[in-house]
Amino acid sequence: MELSQWAHNPIPPAEEEDYSGVLPPEECGEPLLDVTERHPRIRFDASYRRQGYRQAWDRCYLRQGLWSRLVRAAEALPQGYSLLIFDGLRPLALQKEIYDRFARQLLERQPDLTPQALAAAMDDFVALPVKRPRRPAPHTTGGAVDLTLCRDGAPLDMGTGFDDFTSRAHTDWFERPGADEAVRQNRRILYHLMAWAGLRNYSPEWWHYAYGERMWARITGRPPMYGFCPCCDFPHG
Repeated sequence: MELSQWAHNPIPPAEEEDYSGVLPPEECGEPLLDVTERHPRIRFDASYRRQGYRQAWDRCYLRQGLWSRLVRAAEALPQGYSLLIFDGLRPLALQKEIYDRFARQLLERQPDLTPQALAAAMDDFVALPVKRPRRPAPHTTGGAVDLTLCRDGAPLDMGTGFDDFTSRAHTDWFERPGADEAVRQNRRILYHLMAWAGLRNYSPEWWHYAYGERMWARITGRPPMYGFCPCCDFPHG
């Protein structure tokens, strides 16, 4: 595959997120796969585990349909390129850890934030750690993946790190005039590669792509087919 065609193809501006027409998911029963060491050109970074999150898993699980599309993308890349997964299926206990840590960080920087303003500031980047079967958070369905593109094993420069909760993480941020050209092209390649494989991007996060869940359904106009995975629920007792 020739990547230059995508490197020079701009990322379209983010669209308004209107979920009013998205139906609750009808669970299709597609299996979860442990993809941790399943393909030589797709590596799992276990990012949250390495950052010290106590509830993070050391294995990566994705729905079969999402995984098959990632494999298609990886195998279409030129020699030397590969994919690096930061996160896949995410338990609510880990989501709560992420949510609480981000809230503390925001309050340290802006101690005068009201509870309402804090919730609004967090909304773009961190889903509430609640079980919502009719509108489950993307990472609780197995249909969302956080990832980047590598060359010779090293992640390409995307302008920010993973989980950089600032406006610079917006996928189209480097489409602005005067922005770093190398970063702009790297983001474009990842964006168009994932779109070619059938995945859709969450516009505030350059690393977040999905298939079969509610965001994908909103963008494609198709019904969501992945529901909440019971293994993501908070432990009982």
